[in-house]
Amino acid sequence: MRLFLPLVAMALLLCSCEPSPQDKLKAEMVDSPTTQDDTDKNLILQYVIDNNMAADIKSTASGIYYTIENPGTGDAHPDNGSFITAHYTGKLLDGTVFDSSVERNQPLEFPLGQVIPGWQETIPLLKKGGKGKFIIPSKLAYGPRGAGQTIGPNTVLTFEVELLDFEDQAAMVGKQKAVDQGLIEAYIAEKGLTTQKTESGIHYIIEKAGKGDNPTIDSEVTVHYHGTLLDGTVFDSSVDRGETISFPLKQVVPGWQEAIPLLKKGGKGKFIIPSDLAYGGRAQNKIPANSVLIFDVELFKF
Repeated sequence: MRLFLPLVAMALLLCSCEPSPQDKLKAEMVDSPTTQDDTDKNLILQYVIDNNMAADIKSTASGIYYTIENPGTGDAHPDNGSFITAHYTGKLLDGTVFDSSVERNQPLEFPLGQVIPGWQETIPLLKKGGKGKFIIPSKLAYGPRGAGQTIGPNTVLTFEVELLDFEDQAAMVGKQKAVDQGLIEAYIAEKGLTTQKTESGIHYIIEKAGKGDNPTIDSEVTVHYHGTLLDGTVFDSSVDRGETISFPLKQVVPGWQEAIPLLKKGGKGKFIIPSDLAYGGRAQNKIPANSVLIFDVELFKF
């Protein structure tokens, strides 16, 4: 008994000397921060402490802090070549919600390689069905430029993310390309058109070849165009506006980069462009995601 009591006392003494998770995070804070990285780190650590997350928090080498509520199932994780379906809620550190697919009740679908670096790094920490909370420093979000009216310059963001599904993006593009070609062929048959086809899948009719040379990807072109969906909906038209448009060819969608050089100066053509050579899975104003686009184009000069 005489031996037991001192051992218990010593154990209690040792336990009392072990710093708490909160104290460990406080010790990581930067005294007198002089860089945005240091400022963000202090803000994140204080947020973690204030929200009682210290016991479960983990961090990446880049400065993201996170907790995994549910890792998900299976062995596979997405990568930057994956097409993602996810629910998310994005907040500022003060709790202000700036965006939420949950509130819209509509999951977001996107190529992982085309979103902010913080998402490119954190979403692959989940498996299908996984959930996590990620606190992302400003340099891995929108940096000094901010975004919209709510996200100011150099703003730390928090995201609660549920990874509903993911698929290899190349496979997704291949499937959509097959769908698009079926739609295009049906449209051509319905309209009684006779078209030529490029290797990439653009169907076209040269109504007037024009004269001289053809433009190249390095050309600046001046054109009139009329753009419609397969159902005839007009989504944009310089003809309707009564004013031609000029632009560097390398700055437009891949379908135009390939189609317009098929014309010479003064030439006219109709181009039926599959979605992967237009706007892909991104909706654009009157253009739904994964839309085949039809352009009637007249090339004035280049």
